[in-house]
Parts: sequence; C-alpha cells; structure tokens
Amino acid sequence: MASKGKILVVDDEPMVLKLLTMQVERLGYAAIPAARGPEALALLKKSPFHLLITDIMMPDMDGLALMQQAVAIQSDLECIVVSGQADLAIAVEAMKMGAINYIQKPISLMELEVSLTKGMERLFLLKTLKKSQQELSQHRDHLEQLVAKRTAELARINKQLQADIKARKKAEKEAEQRRQQLIEADKMVSLGILVAGVAHEINNPNNFITMNAPILHRAWEDFLPILEAHYQEHGDFPVAGIPFSEMREHIPELFSGILDGSERIRKIVFNLRDYARQGISDMDQEIDLNTALRAVLVLLASPLKKATDHLTVVYGEGLPTALGNFQRTEQVIINLLQNAYQSLASPDKHLTVSTGQDTKNGTVFIEITDQGCGISPKNRKRILDPFFTTKRDGGGSGLGLSISAGIMEEHGGRLEFHSQPGKGTIARAVFPVAAPRKK
Repeated sequence: MASKGKILVVDDEPMVLKLLTMQVERLGYAAIPAARGPEALALLKKSPFHLLITDIMMPDMDGLALMQQAVAIQSDLECIVVSGQADLAIAVEAMKMGAINYIQKPISLMELEVSLTKGMERLFLLKTLKKSQQELSQHRDHLEQLVAKRTAELARINKQLQADIKARKKAEKEAEQRRQQLIEADKMVSLGILVAGVAHEINNPNNFITMNAPILHRAWEDFLPILEAHYQEHGDFPVAGIPFSEMREHIPELFSGILDGSERIRKIVFNLRDYARQGISDMDQEIDLNTALRAVLVLLASPLKKATDHLTVVYGEGLPTALGNFQRTEQVIINLLQNAYQSLASPDKHLTVSTGQDTKNGTVFIEITDQGCGISPKNRKRILDPFFTTKRDGGGSGLGLSISAGIMEEHGGRLEFHSQPGKGTIARAVFPVAAPRKK
C-alpha cells in the first residue's frame, strides 16, 4: 500500500522520536526520523518531504529556527510543532511563522491524524491553486498571441491601404476596439475562474469555523461556573498549561478574534464577487472618513509597524460625511495603504496618512503619501486595470486598485495618483460630501 505522504520527524528524545515515528507510520505515512535540527536540514537537502513535525526545545537548534531554515530549503514544506511545555506564546509564534498546528506532548493519535490530514489537504490546495495560476497565465499568453497576430494582420492591411488615409484610420480604430474586447474578455474569464475557486475553497471551511466557534463559546460559558467553584475551593489550576485565573479572562477574547476573522474573510470573498456584478446594496450610510481610517489602522497595525518607523497620521477637523457603504470605503483605504507600505524599501522611509476636505468642490478625501519606489509613466495608465500588477512574483493578484476604482465610482468619487519614480507616490480617494438629509 502506497504511503499517504513523506513526513520528516524531529525530536532530540530517542524514545519520543521512536514513538512519534511509529504513530506517523501507523497512520499510513512514510516517516523519516532525525534527532537534531542539522540532521533534519541535511535530509531536506537530499530529497523533498510533504510535512515536517518538530519538537520546540532541542539542543543546537530549536524547532522555530529549524522551521525557518527548512522552509528556506523547501518553500512548500508544511510544519507541525510539538512541545512538552504548554506555552501560548510559543504556539502563537509558531503559527505566525507558518506552522499549521501546535500539539502538546503527550501526543494523541487522533490529534496527530487530524494535523497530518490538515497539512496534506493544505498542500493539495496550494498545488491546485498553483496549477490554476499556471493555466491562467497560459490562457492569458495565448490570448496575447492572438492579439499580436491580429495586430500584425492589420498592419499588413494598413500598408496596402496607404493611398486611402481615411480608410486606414478606420481600420486602425476597429483593430483597437477588437483588441480591447479580447483583453476585457480575458480579464472577465480569469475573474470568473478566480471567484469560483475562492468561493469554494475558502467559504466552506470558513462556514465550519463560523458555525462551531459559538458552540464552543457557549460550552465554555457552561463549564465556567463549575471551574470557578473549583477555583474558589481548591485554588488555581492549569487550563491548557495556563493558570485558570489568567485563562478565564482570555478565552472570550480568543473566541471573539476567531469570529471577527471569519466575518472578515466572508466580507472579502463577498466583495470580490461584487466586482463581477453591477449594483450594490446598502449605499446610504453616512461615512466619517476619520472613523474609517481609525478602523483600518487597527486592522493594519502589525504590517504598518514592520514596514515603517515613521508613520504620521493627520485627522482633518470638522469633516462632513460622505454617503455610501462604510465597509467598502474601508476596503478602499486598506488597498491604498497596502500598496503604499509594500512600496517602502526599508523601515526608515516615511508614510503619511491624512484626511481633509475641499470646500470649493464639495468633497472630502483621504490622502496617502509614501517614500516608496514610485510608479513609472509606462505603468501609470494601467494601474487600475484588473489583473495588472508589478508584484505578481510576490503574490499580487492585480485586483486591489481595480476593485477600489469600482467602489469609488459607486460612491460618485474617484482615485487620484501623483508619482515620481524613485521618490514616492501620493494616492488620494475623493468622495462627494453627503447632501443634508431631510428631517
């Protein structure tokens, strides 16, 4: 019987390593043991693995350092970390580094099976998405070849019609129209494929999270009085390795974070689907740009802190409100801010965000000024095109600014860009002021 996958198991305790290797093999996987981090890295350099299971506390090289170097060798390697010490901070750090799960010793066979299954499913999903991206790229290249072929054919026709200037111009105009139609058709086909994949691969597991998190929360609330009574009678005791007196304060926050993140995923998928259809409901909200900006700065606090040491925020005073949809306005600000901080070469570069109003034109705006790489004149005319991106190798989809431009049109506003290559960019989202409502 063929194995389900090839697993690299790393632990400095011989008995634990042997037991964990046997458990992995019992679940139908091929397990390769290693007693030290350097030994594991040497095995990785010889041949690829599907998953890495590593202990955290080890001599020579701890599990987190091993993860970092292992992923540098094999970028698609999924990692599971195990530890005999239940430490929430270690678990969080491991997850930040890309681990798919954190398991506490002693390891149950069921928990190990769930983690391995999750890792293999994630590998399959990533390979499927990569294959889809390659197919999309091939499809786009094929259409570009068709456009180039038709353009060449029209050029030959134009040479034959040099005596008739008027007819030649008409032919060039028709050729450009056909070219734009082909490009737009390519974009919409690509968008349809992308939306279908996102909706299927993200919404299903996200619905599982949304439905089960409240049940777990209610279960915790039912357990809490019993645990509280035990605490009052016998004193403090550990819950998941953390004192009950501390854990009871944090668990509601953890559930709230899970639900907030799940709702954010749902809204992002919904907004991407909106891009392919006309019209939008709930466009009669009064939007305070200062409030929207504050909400976005909370969401992007971590990447902004990593991107720059010089973030300046200026809130305009007495701004009138705009009329539209708060969440979609928030999305525009997020997209503009992400483009700005991603363009910064180092944390010593400045990033300034401000809100203001133009009383003469009856508008309010949010303006983002960065000291990034700027936009070349060649790319400036294309930055709002769907799927156009200069960061495709870094995972950019090219949809952010295009979606934002569509949202601004729905609000009766616009996006403005002023940029100098090598010096930075000023991006501004301009909204019309909301008319006073009748009482």
